[in-house]
Amino acid sequence: MDEYTLDPELVKKCNPGMSDFGSGNVIALTSQCLRNAKEPSDCQICVEACPVDALMPMSKQRPRVTTDCLKCGFCISICPLNALVATTRTIQQILRLILQATLRVEQLTFTCQRSLALLRLEAESSEPDLALTDLELLTQAQTTENLFVLPCLGMLPPELWFTALNEIGISELQQLYVYLPEQQCSLCPANCKGQVEEVLATAIETAEQWSKQSVELIEEASEVPQYHHANVREYLTSDREVDRRGVFTGFVSELKRSWDETTRSGNRAQDETLRIQARKQTINLTLLADDLKSTITGSEKPIIAPFRQALVEAIGRHPENAGNVELLVSETDDSRCIGCQKCLSVCPLHARLMIDGTAYADPLYCLGCSACIQACPKQACSFIRITGQTYLRDD
Repeated sequence: MDEYTLDPELVKKCNPGMSDFGSGNVIALTSQCLRNAKEPSDCQICVEACPVDALMPMSKQRPRVTTDCLKCGFCISICPLNALVATTRTIQQILRLILQATLRVEQLTFTCQRSLALLRLEAESSEPDLALTDLELLTQAQTTENLFVLPCLGMLPPELWFTALNEIGISELQQLYVYLPEQQCSLCPANCKGQVEEVLATAIETAEQWSKQSVELIEEASEVPQYHHANVREYLTSDREVDRRGVFTGFVSELKRSWDETTRSGNRAQDETLRIQARKQTINLTLLADDLKSTITGSEKPIIAPFRQALVEAIGRHPENAGNVELLVSETDDSRCIGCQKCLSVCPLHARLMIDGTAYADPLYCLGCSACIQACPKQACSFIRITGQTYLRDD
């Protein structure tokens, strides 16, 4: 990457984190970080992934986030245990906003704050017209909730892409898009190490395989789907050239659209309430229902990671896709396990429990981080591949 892309003034104007997500920080959760377990791991995935080396590894402690942080959120999707969060927008909040958008629009487009920031920068040049036009289009799409702006597209893991794609056909959503101008990632500070594009592509590809739906790429702002509000007066007073028949049919079409909008607006709140209630009820189809009824309390209670919870909830809403979802989780070889419980002590999510002297992993909580595999002195722990069917209740 050219050095000019890291010019301090350019970074300041086009900081990926300067968005509606606010000015909060990215922090590492002590309870979930592998470096803070009873037997600390030397995991440095987030440290190595950070584009500006803003994560400092601390001995037997969670990584410290320095003031160099761009707040792009890329590290959030990289951490295998969801131990990194943004203080202004948690994963649960992002998920709620995505699901809310799928209830309201037929065509939803994701983009990054960098897309808007570069256009603002271009609008300050000597030829701002095109940039201003594109900014107006994107702002309009964002206002009507057709455009979802993230600090960085790389901050969404496969589970959240799957959650959005999974809603196609069962909510208002009909198609999902990504607006990403050509070569834009190469000009972004968040991609200094050249990882964002690869991680983003892999996340979307995985979600597409799970959902059997597709994400379409858009490189021009003019291609971003817009919601057309009906305006009969504007149509009749426009200077477009149409014949008499065209004027009549266009008028009728615009009048019908206006009527439909009025009707939809009146029923929208009720429809959304009913759909939200239906979503909550689908939890009963999954193992999340058992988690809610769990009587285990205190520090040993298993922790379900936000990404895993989002995935299981999505499977409950569309069980037909459960067989497409493939994951790696830990399993135990009974003949090798000696019941030393070392695997229990290193698991930050308390995903392992003792049954008749053998330590087993619960696939609802296990994220396949490999901490137990590395800690087991008898190589009794290993990976096993499961499908989303595992998370559906038998009854």
